[in-house]
Amino acid sequence: MSHNLYRFEQNQNVRIIKLMKLDKTKLLVVSLTLLPVFIGSYIYFLKYQPKALKKIEEVKGIATIATDEFPYPVDAKKIGFTQTPGSSQTTFQTSKTPLDVLKFYKNIFEAKNWMPSGESVLDHTTSITYQNKDEKVTIVATSEENSLTVVSINEIEGKD
Repeated sequence: MSHNLYRFEQNQNVRIIKLMKLDKTKLLVVSLTLLPVFIGSYIYFLKYQPKALKKIEEVKGIATIATDEFPYPVDAKKIGFTQTPGSSQTTFQTSKTPLDVLKFYKNIFEAKNWMPSGESVLDHTTSITYQNKDEKVTIVATSEENSLTVVSINEIEGKD
Protein backbone atom coordinates (compact mmCIF):
# COMPACT_ATOMS: atom_id res chain seq x y z
CA MET A 1 0.00 0.00 0.00
CA SER A 2 2.77 2.41 0.72
CA HIS A 3 4.07 1.79 -2.78
CA ASN A 4 0.67 2.80 -4.22
CA LEU A 5 0.57 5.82 -2.02
CA TYR A 6 4.04 6.78 -3.17
CA ARG A 7 2.98 6.33 -6.82
CA PHE A 8 -0.15 8.38 -6.23
CA GLU A 9 1.87 11.18 -4.67
CA GLN A 10 4.35 11.00 -7.52
CA ASN A 11 1.54 11.25 -10.09
CA GLN A 12 0.07 14.20 -8.22
CA ASN A 13 3.46 15.94 -8.18
CA VAL A 14 3.87 15.34 -11.92
CA ARG A 15 0.41 16.81 -12.54
CA ILE A 16 1.20 19.84 -10.40
CA ILE A 17 4.51 20.35 -12.19
CA LYS A 18 2.78 20.06 -15.58
CA LEU A 19 0.12 22.55 -14.47
CA MET A 20 2.82 24.90 -13.24
CA LYS A 21 4.64 24.62 -16.56
CA LEU A 22 1.37 25.14 -18.39
CA ASP A 23 0.60 28.22 -16.27
CA LYS A 24 4.06 29.63 -16.95
CA THR A 25 3.62 29.01 -20.65
CA LYS A 26 0.20 30.71 -20.65
CA LEU A 27 1.63 33.59 -18.67
CA LEU A 28 4.51 33.96 -21.08
CA VAL A 29 2.22 33.86 -24.14
CA VAL A 30 -0.21 36.39 -22.65
CA SER A 31 2.65 38.66 -21.53
CA LEU A 32 4.32 38.56 -24.94
CA THR A 33 0.97 39.33 -26.59
CA LEU A 34 0.12 42.26 -24.31
CA LEU A 35 3.60 43.80 -24.21
CA PRO A 36 3.43 45.22 -27.79
CA VAL A 37 -0.06 46.56 -27.06
CA PHE A 38 1.20 48.40 -23.96
CA ILE A 39 4.28 49.70 -25.80
CA GLY A 40 2.15 50.88 -28.73
CA SER A 41 -0.30 52.63 -26.41
CA TYR A 42 2.52 54.38 -24.57
CA ILE A 43 4.15 55.58 -27.80
CA TYR A 44 0.77 56.84 -29.07
CA PHE A 45 0.26 58.67 -25.76
CA LEU A 46 3.67 60.33 -26.00
CA LYS A 47 3.06 61.53 -29.56
CA TYR A 48 -0.52 62.70 -28.95
CA GLN A 49 -1.01 66.45 -29.29
CA PRO A 50 -4.53 67.83 -28.92
CA LYS A 51 -5.61 70.20 -31.63
CA ALA A 52 -5.96 73.74 -30.30
CA LEU A 53 -8.57 75.87 -31.99
CA LYS A 54 -6.52 78.99 -31.42
CA LYS A 55 -3.05 79.27 -29.95
CA ILE A 56 -3.04 81.47 -26.85
CA GLU A 57 0.33 82.97 -26.05
CA GLU A 58 -0.52 84.78 -22.82
CA VAL A 59 -3.72 86.00 -21.22
CA LYS A 60 -3.50 89.38 -19.49
CA GLY A 61 -6.99 90.81 -19.81
CA ILE A 62 -8.42 93.09 -22.44
CA ALA A 63 -5.87 94.01 -25.09
CA THR A 64 -6.97 97.53 -25.90
CA ILE A 65 -8.03 100.35 -23.64
CA ALA A 66 -9.82 102.36 -26.34
CA THR A 67 -13.12 100.45 -26.19
CA ASP A 68 -15.32 103.16 -24.70
CA GLU A 69 -15.72 106.93 -24.46
CA PHE A 70 -13.63 107.70 -21.38
CA PRO A 71 -10.06 108.94 -21.54
CA TYR A 72 -7.51 107.05 -19.49
CA PRO A 73 -4.14 107.91 -17.94
CA VAL A 74 -1.24 107.28 -20.32
CA ASP A 75 0.05 104.16 -18.54
CA ALA A 76 -3.39 102.58 -17.97
CA LYS A 77 -3.75 98.83 -18.55
CA LYS A 78 -7.33 97.73 -18.92
CA ILE A 79 -8.13 94.62 -16.89
CA GLY A 80 -11.88 94.36 -17.29
CA PHE A 81 -15.01 95.60 -18.98
CA THR A 82 -18.64 94.73 -18.29
CA GLN A 83 -21.68 96.11 -20.05
CA THR A 84 -25.37 95.71 -19.34
CA PRO A 85 -28.35 97.54 -20.80
CA GLY A 86 -28.06 101.01 -19.31
CA SER A 87 -24.69 100.64 -17.58
CA SER A 88 -21.04 99.77 -18.08
CA GLN A 89 -18.03 99.23 -15.88
CA THR A 90 -14.40 99.54 -16.93
CA THR A 91 -11.52 98.50 -14.67
CA PHE A 92 -7.86 99.31 -15.24
CA GLN A 93 -4.51 99.62 -13.45
CA THR A 94 -2.24 102.62 -13.40
CA SER A 95 0.88 103.72 -11.58
CA LYS A 96 -0.80 107.02 -10.64
CA THR A 97 -2.02 107.52 -7.07
CA PRO A 98 -5.76 107.47 -6.35
CA LEU A 99 -5.73 111.27 -5.79
CA ASP A 100 -3.92 111.83 -9.11
CA VAL A 101 -6.52 109.67 -10.84
CA LEU A 102 -9.37 111.70 -9.34
CA LYS A 103 -7.68 114.99 -10.31
CA PHE A 104 -7.28 113.63 -13.85
CA TYR A 105 -11.01 112.86 -14.11
CA LYS A 106 -12.03 116.05 -12.28
CA ASN A 107 -10.36 118.13 -15.03
CA ILE A 108 -12.06 116.10 -17.76
CA PHE A 109 -15.60 116.00 -16.37
CA GLU A 110 -15.70 119.58 -15.12
CA ALA A 111 -14.46 120.80 -18.52
CA LYS A 112 -17.53 119.07 -20.01
CA ASN A 113 -19.81 120.71 -17.42
CA TRP A 114 -20.50 117.56 -15.43
CA MET A 115 -21.35 118.25 -11.81
CA PRO A 116 -19.77 116.36 -8.90
CA SER A 117 -22.51 114.77 -6.81
CA GLY A 118 -20.50 112.87 -4.21
CA GLU A 119 -16.96 112.26 -3.09
CA SER A 120 -15.49 109.87 -0.53
CA VAL A 121 -12.05 108.98 0.84
CA LEU A 122 -11.63 105.81 2.93
CA ASP A 123 -8.19 104.38 3.78
CA HIS A 124 -6.76 103.29 0.41
CA THR A 125 -9.91 103.95 -1.65
CA THR A 126 -11.08 107.24 -3.10
CA SER A 127 -14.23 107.78 -5.15
CA ILE A 128 -16.12 110.56 -6.86
CA THR A 129 -19.41 110.67 -8.75
CA TYR A 130 -20.25 113.05 -11.63
CA GLN A 131 -23.66 113.66 -13.08
CA ASN A 132 -24.82 115.23 -16.34
CA LYS A 133 -28.43 115.29 -17.58
CA ASP A 134 -29.33 111.61 -17.65
CA GLU A 135 -25.93 110.01 -17.01
CA LYS A 136 -24.00 109.28 -13.83
CA VAL A 137 -20.35 108.24 -13.67
CA THR A 138 -18.63 106.98 -10.53
CA ILE A 139 -14.85 106.64 -10.41
CA VAL A 140 -13.38 104.46 -7.65
CA ALA A 141 -9.58 104.35 -7.24
CA THR A 142 -7.94 101.90 -4.83
CA SER A 143 -4.22 101.80 -4.10
CA GLU A 144 -2.69 98.33 -4.06
CA GLU A 145 0.36 97.08 -2.14
CA ASN A 146 2.40 96.80 -5.37
CA SER A 147 2.27 100.62 -5.84
CA LEU A 148 -0.36 100.32 -8.56
CA THR A 149 -3.83 101.79 -8.42
CA VAL A 150 -6.89 99.85 -9.57
CA VAL A 151 -9.54 102.15 -11.01
CA SER A 152 -13.15 101.28 -11.72
CA ILE A 153 -15.35 103.59 -13.82
CA ASN A 154 -19.07 102.87 -13.54
CA GLU A 155 -21.38 104.60 -15.97
CA ILE A 156 -25.15 104.52 -15.52
CA GLU A 157 -27.46 105.93 -18.15
CA GLY A 158 -30.92 107.22 -17.27
CA LYS A 159 -32.18 109.38 -14.45
CA ASP A 160 -32.41 108.11 -10.89
